[in-house]
Amino acid sequence: MRSNKRGFTLIELMIAMTLSLIAIGLIYKGYKVQQEAHTNERLAVDMQQNARSTLAFMRQEVRMANYAPRALNGVDDDVDGSIDDADESVVRGFQTVRADRLNFTLDLNGDGDDLDDNEAITYGFSAADDGDGDGIADSGAAVLGREHRSGAGLQPLAFDVHAIAFAYAFDADADGALDTYPGAPGVVVWAFDSDGDGRLDRHLDTNQDGRIDEDDDEDGESLATAGMAEVDRDRVRAVQVWVLTRSQVPMKNKRAQAQTFVVGPHHIVANDAHKRSLFNSMIAVRNPS
Repeated sequence: MRSNKRGFTLIELMIAMTLSLIAIGLIYKGYKVQQEAHTNERLAVDMQQNARSTLAFMRQEVRMANYAPRALNGVDDDVDGSIDDADESVVRGFQTVRADRLNFTLDLNGDGDDLDDNEAITYGFSAADDGDGDGIADSGAAVLGREHRSGAGLQPLAFDVHAIAFAYAFDADADGALDTYPGAPGVVVWAFDSDGDGRLDRHLDTNQDGRIDEDDDEDGESLATAGMAEVDRDRVRAVQVWVLTRSQVPMKNKRAQAQTFVVGPHHIVANDAHKRSLFNSMIAVRNPS
């Protein structure tokens, strides 16, 4: 009886190795695609959660603006003829109502003043991250800060924020309702203080259609153009917030594609491989001055 002890030929070995390499390559390619998809999904989830938690935190605090449980707001306690920081019962309420920055006070612990921790709240970018003060991070994304007491400095609130914006609805005639446009009843006016004097002077819904979008003029228009006078900051009754977040790193295998985001008074065009999400929230103030 004869036995066949002939082994594999060189050609057979080469074919086997080639097929093995092809199989390994396909497996690796599938793994890489799955890994990149997982990474992109994680980046997107982290970015969205970052924005949602930030807005939830801000909603909780902004609703309490001007909270004064002792009902002594505006009382001249030291009888010096003026209401100022020396009067312990003063709760100043909204102080900064710009498009890029919001500052307000409240009496959180009920002691009659707004001088304690978490009683003078500021949101915005630092000057190092937003040199021109337009609410858009100079480097494409930065840390959004929160100051908990006047002079304490901004502390990190949210990371990888591309832009932040605020707008304010008001009740100038004290009739208990948000003011609307003279020529567009039912369309609430959202405005901001463009020159830092504490008075709302520009509005965002320039075509008065009830939406703030690309159809409106970038940077808004003066309230005078809409037939309205400037409004004192103590008449603010609601705040609208925009937060545009950006993924921490560019998305894997994502081609650059131009997108326009309307963030308050700005139309921001982004054209890179980062993913962005825009979040918007309207907050009613529970404690009008």
